[in-house]
Amino acid sequence: MRLHMTTTSVLAVLATAGFATIAAAQTEVRFTHAMTGGSNRAALDEIIANFEAANPGITINQIVFDDDIYQDTGLITQLQSNEVPDIYFQWAGFPLSRDVEAGFAADISAEMGAGWSDRFIESAFTDGAGTTVNGAIHMVPLSLDVTNTIWYNVDIFEEYGLTPPETWEEFKAVITTLAENGETPIVTGNNEFWPLGNWASHIAARVVPADQFDAALRQEMTFAEAGFLRPLELLEELHEIGAFNRDMQGLGADPGMATFFQGAAVMHPIGSWLVGLAADLADDDFRYSQFDTPVIDPDAEAPQSVIGVTTGLVVHAQAPNREAAITFLDFLTTPESQVLWAEGGSLSPVEGVTDMAEMDPQMESMAEMLGNADAMVPPPDTTYPLAVAEAWYQAAAFVASGERSPEDALDWLDTTVAALN
Repeated sequence: MRLHMTTTSVLAVLATAGFATIAAAQTEVRFTHAMTGGSNRAALDEIIANFEAANPGITINQIVFDDDIYQDTGLITQLQSNEVPDIYFQWAGFPLSRDVEAGFAADISAEMGAGWSDRFIESAFTDGAGTTVNGAIHMVPLSLDVTNTIWYNVDIFEEYGLTPPETWEEFKAVITTLAENGETPIVTGNNEFWPLGNWASHIAARVVPADQFDAALRQEMTFAEAGFLRPLELLEELHEIGAFNRDMQGLGADPGMATFFQGAAVMHPIGSWLVGLAADLADDDFRYSQFDTPVIDPDAEAPQSVIGVTTGLVVHAQAPNREAAITFLDFLTTPESQVLWAEGGSLSPVEGVTDMAEMDPQMESMAEMLGNADAMVPPPDTTYPLAVAEAWYQAAAFVASGERSPEDALDWLDTTVAALN
């Protein structure tokens, strides 16, 4: 009996020691992002489950914020905390370059240069993609986002005999018909300014020459000199024919999208991520589709541009588990994982995935739209100094809501931007 007890005790000690060894070997990768739900979150969860099954020594701990909180305070709080994320979601362009300057974003050129970067489409690491800073790779591209298209309720369009407009005048005629029949033509939740501001920027890019658009947002030319009165006048035209929901300035982005999916508004200008959220917000029989901002001036520099941006994942420069983070990002961007990602409602930057995946028809149409576009317009809040972009967004909101005339809003904009220097 004594021998039996002793043997049992030894086994217990060995088992405990073995458990401690396994626990010590377990690595937790902290991953901060703003995907709270929808089919894209479900796809991400599935990819993470597959990764953890293939890599039993690594656990992915998702730290998730609501989108607005993430942009305003959530991410910066995480980046500056005592327990930084190993990986975090970010927009390419100005936000990434700002993170590099602040010492948050790691240079992963060595890891990407070992054949990993060859998986991606040719444009993924060009200067215009915004994934590199001073020639060094600081982001693993994850999605190509069309940051604004105009989503519409198919049933309501059919009820009034409407078809997607191809010109600005046709667009105004559609809005007028809807407004006269008691519908809310366009809903936007604009209390953070970026939802309407992004679309206003696309409208501006359709009528302001690209070099002047760029110069104004870089503070090398006033917005008045660059010709931004015209896009503000176009927004005023929409306001005057009753295009927008009256509570646009107090409504949040997510409630604005929910309003569209509930059928309480006919159109909703927002980005491609709407597809990934439709499963959570829309009834199964809800029919919707999209069209790009109609042509305003056929003789403009790029009359059929799209507005879009690359988003991706960044390894924190002080990541405690850099090697494990890189292992996960490598797995996440394999073609097999990216097919799941694309089928969850995202446009993948990995070569060939769009052809392999069984994609939502809406995502296929946006992929086609990207392929046919004559230019890609960068969203100002991801490409230019944020304070300048937000001032422009607020000026656009003043006009769309009827709070100021185009002239007054433009004067306010240039005065506000001048004070930033």
